[in-house]
Amino acid sequence: MKGIWQSTSTPIQIVYLLLLLIASFMLFYIIGMLGVVAGGMPNMLNLTDGNTMSVLKWMQGCSTIGLFVVPPLLFAYFTKHQLGWNYVNRQQILLAVAFIMLSLPFINGIAVWNEGLHLPSFLFPIESWMRQSEAEAMRMTEAFLIMDTPLDLLINLIIIAIIPAIGEELLFRGLIQKLFLKWNGKLHLSVWLTAFVFSAVHIQFLGFFPRLLLGAVLGYMLVWSGSLWLPIIAHFTNNAFAVLLTYFIRMDKINPSMENIGTEGGSIVLISGLGGLLFLYLLKETSTKQ
Repeated sequence: MKGIWQSTSTPIQIVYLLLLLIASFMLFYIIGMLGVVAGGMPNMLNLTDGNTMSVLKWMQGCSTIGLFVVPPLLFAYFTKHQLGWNYVNRQQILLAVAFIMLSLPFINGIAVWNEGLHLPSFLFPIESWMRQSEAEAMRMTEAFLIMDTPLDLLINLIIIAIIPAIGEELLFRGLIQKLFLKWNGKLHLSVWLTAFVFSAVHIQFLGFFPRLLLGAVLGYMLVWSGSLWLPIIAHFTNNAFAVLLTYFIRMDKINPSMENIGTEGGSIVLISGLGGLLFLYLLKETSTKQ
């Protein structure tokens, strides 16, 4: 079975990938539901109930593995596709992590700008639906991020940071970006197309542009380093920082204002953006030499 799709054309391989995504997602959805039924069906509308949140986190973990982790690994096996598990050195890792941390105020500023965008008046029903969907997604996210014990923190780090960082980078940077490049032969177009798809599939319209920029940066990290590990580490840092910040704010260990840094604009957003560009330049130069 290994390599049976290796000789097929890129468009056909993309079709195979889509079929794998659908089949794997359905399989893991069923697995998730079996776990829910075995544990007893809670009231799924009551997000303040601990049992409900446990079920939702279980379903989230199953769906993430089924959609983002398993299909890329199977696809790589059937096509002998090289995902890019190459070595990255400590300097590259530190620069990637430093970029994520330094650019957070800039990303927050872009997020506020994104939230203020409005569609033309004749598209008001669509915009109303988008904002309502975003409010529901935010309500779910806030419920997920309620953590009262170190165990809650650990579970959220696994579900929100570790699994998505590995899975989404496997699918988007490890597969889709490389397939786009193989198909059209244009590096920058492939990076930005992948970033567009990466942001769109999250179906969070008011955060589209910050996620688009993050996706593009992760794509260039793969290009410069030749390793999937670098975007995985950067992606994990971004998600884990949000989880840790929320946890320590809830534990009264950090000032809550830290969560909103950059949202009011000002010089900190500009400094953050310029500093992020500097670290990206250093990362590119370091990776090129390496």
